[in-house]
Amino acid sequence: MSAKEQVLDIVSEYVDIPTEEIRLDEPFKMSGEINSFVFLSMISAIEERFGVTIPNSRVAEFKTLAQIISFLENPVSE
Repeated sequence: MSAKEQVLDIVSEYVDIPTEEIRLDEPFKMSGEINSFVFLSMISAIEERFGVTIPNSRVAEFKTLAQIISFLENPVSE
């Protein structure tokens, strides 16, 4: 399963939207489904699923799911 598919699976557990309707390029602020608590919960689930720790400085930079997927596919050493 690709990083994109795994992230979509995680997100769909937290929001009431089917994976095929989740927009990767939509800013989180535009989504009424994703508030800061949900966002941080999703980040924790993503970290657990992928066995990574995403630095808080990077988390603050994420505005879309596409950015999170890009980070997971191309992690940059801090």
